[in-house]
Amino acid sequence: MTRSERNFLANFEKYVPGLRQGSGDNYMGFCPIHGEVQGKSKPSLSVNVETGLWFCFAGCGGGNLRSFLTKVGESKAVIDRVAKHTPVPKRRRIVEVEADEIPERLLGVFDWCPQQLLDAGFSQKVLYDNDVGFDKKLSRVTYPVRNRFGKLVGIVGKQPTSEFGKYKVYTTELEEYGIRVPTFSKGDHLWRIDKVAKELETQRKPVFVVEGFKAALWFCQAGITNVVALMGSYMTDAQKTLIEGMTSQVILCLDNDDAGHAGSLKISQKLQAVRVYVVPLPEGIHQPDDFALEELQDFCRTPVSISEAKRQWLRRQSQ
Repeated sequence: MTRSERNFLANFEKYVPGLRQGSGDNYMGFCPIHGEVQGKSKPSLSVNVETGLWFCFAGCGGGNLRSFLTKVGESKAVIDRVAKHTPVPKRRRIVEVEADEIPERLLGVFDWCPQQLLDAGFSQKVLYDNDVGFDKKLSRVTYPVRNRFGKLVGIVGKQPTSEFGKYKVYTTELEEYGIRVPTFSKGDHLWRIDKVAKELETQRKPVFVVEGFKAALWFCQAGITNVVALMGSYMTDAQKTLIEGMTSQVILCLDNDDAGHAGSLKISQKLQAVRVYVVPLPEGIHQPDDFALEELQDFCRTPVSISEAKRQWLRRQSQ
């Protein structure tokens, strides 16, 4: 260990009980931020003397020395003095990983239940089952995206705004925790595909396809768990391949607007290897989560053909 690394670690030893070397350049101790007591739990705070970063697996967050001192309640004067006399370890680097190698422990940073979704009627169980969390630092609801086999490939945060571009794919946000991932493409994946694929291993069911995270969660809240989200209104070739390799019947329930209608028509033309049906939303309902749960269940029991859905949309436009 270099002198700068020893000096860096000494600042944590003042606050972190039981700080001991783990694997490689990692040191583990009991997190003072959420009051971990030595002997009553396993240590959850990791300090890496190579990257100069800390991380709490219990959900307190992570970052550099300055952010740690802020978390434990030190004054700005103390933080400035310590930071001035503690240079960042010279070997500091950002670990670059493949898109399917994002460590699961990162989800601990966002292991908070988003109150705005609880207020909207979602249960803690549905949010927990789908790994939905909350980024306290940026005030974003977080949605982990997994591939067909359940590996974590990306994290998407919902901005606290209703404007276009409200969803942010996390890339630079993860560098604070010492990890750099390639640019994540939502079009290469379907949200919840890992859960639906596992469900279809033992049950023969159609797959409901919706646009967004919240719509898919509302289906789950209604007890309809064989649902995936496009993360948009357009189906890519990669998503087409995933769908056709999983089921023989698809039921579309996209948003009740021009983009959603056009998207449904294009998807029905793209999916040649499966039967495609539609749950046409009635006037006054813009997206699935506008339904009461019982109404959503009823409408999903009676999907129509794509030609019938198209007739309904044209009839509505002519009125």
